[in-house]
Amino acid sequence: MKFKLSKYIVPSVVSMVLVGTYTNIDGFFIGNVSGDDGLAAINIVWPIVAFITSLGMGIGVGGSVLMTALRGDGREDDAEDMKKSAFWVLVLSGIAASAVLFALYRPILKIMGAQGPVYQYACDYAAVISATAAIQVVGSGLTAVLRNDNKMYHSMVYTILSLAVHIVLDIMLVKKLELTGVALSTALSQLVTLVLCLFTLKIKKSAKAKMAYAGDILRASSAPFGVNFVPSLVLLTTNYAALKSGGTAAVSAYAVMSYAVYTYDYIYQGVCDGIQPVLSYCTGADDEEQKRRVMKTAVEILAAFSLCFILITKPLANCLPQLFKVSDAAEKMMKSGLAIYALSYPFKAAVKLMCSYCYATEKFVLSNLLTYIDPVVTTPLLLAVLPYHIGSDGVWAAMTASQIIVTAIGILLMVRKVHVSGSR
Repeated sequence: MKFKLSKYIVPSVVSMVLVGTYTNIDGFFIGNVSGDDGLAAINIVWPIVAFITSLGMGIGVGGSVLMTALRGDGREDDAEDMKKSAFWVLVLSGIAASAVLFALYRPILKIMGAQGPVYQYACDYAAVISATAAIQVVGSGLTAVLRNDNKMYHSMVYTILSLAVHIVLDIMLVKKLELTGVALSTALSQLVTLVLCLFTLKIKKSAKAKMAYAGDILRASSAPFGVNFVPSLVLLTTNYAALKSGGTAAVSAYAVMSYAVYTYDYIYQGVCDGIQPVLSYCTGADDEEQKRRVMKTAVEILAAFSLCFILITKPLANCLPQLFKVSDAAEKMMKSGLAIYALSYPFKAAVKLMCSYCYATEKFVLSNLLTYIDPVVTTPLLLAVLPYHIGSDGVWAAMTASQIIVTAIGILLMVRKVHVSGSR
């Protein structure tokens, strides 16, 4: 079976870019209404938001990987059972996330360093986001299932409509309610996605949700959850290091930098998510030749994007401070930070591609290792050393150095695995 990759990659990239646009639009409104304190607050609380959406995407992708592989193996009835199982895992996980996060968001924000006006802004945002976590988990998860159910363009169109609702609600609510209004906009727009996905997702009445499949889905979801959540784990430790080395201005600078560089992450992930259904199907069908063709195309696309992102670094450094109304101190930090961080773009793309290839082809141990070594090991260690010696620039240098190290580790592990497999 031959696949037209553009049919998968284009809707996935567009959808992921639009997801990233949510954050940029929120940052624009917050920066103009609440200034540095509001920007710092939403950056500090962002790991909670990212956990919620990553939980949904992780379960959605994890279930979809298994569903698509079953289809590649010709097991259509089992694939339908997997789809129904994934839906119920999403629902139950969303309810659990709402309950836990709403009970714990205040102590979590204090642990993450929020205080004073920043803490109050963060609480306003986190209260609404936590209470509505179930909506966001199920909505984001079902978009991943739709992509793997041959409804890629449905997923893209629903994301576009959700963004339009989000913008309208931001215009109506943010000036009056500030960060509470932003959170309400996010929750209500995700409700639109959820409703549209439910109308489109067709599960056979004969399909059964199986407990054994639920366990398989949770195991398979670990790496895709991590791929989406890791930037926010890094965000958490980086916020702390920025706060210690440069105060609120450094956190504000990092918040605005994130609007640019995390958009790049979404584009990279869009490419990787786009090839995932094809890789998973080929894994089930044992089609190694087409898998190699898919990976070659993905490498070429990611390399081209990385070059473009590096080339636009200087123009972005000149316009972003004025657009988001940051302070002079934050502007100075941003300009040096973007220049340093630009060196990481090709390596970030490589890490995401290796992780996605591994979980799409059911190499879950290796995908988990590549996913979590950055936020758990390399970035914390580098953040403990570099800012101490070179101040806030050390924060940005730590993130870049970490991506280079993880890329090298990933290449070595994958080459070793191919060598071991070939010698058998």
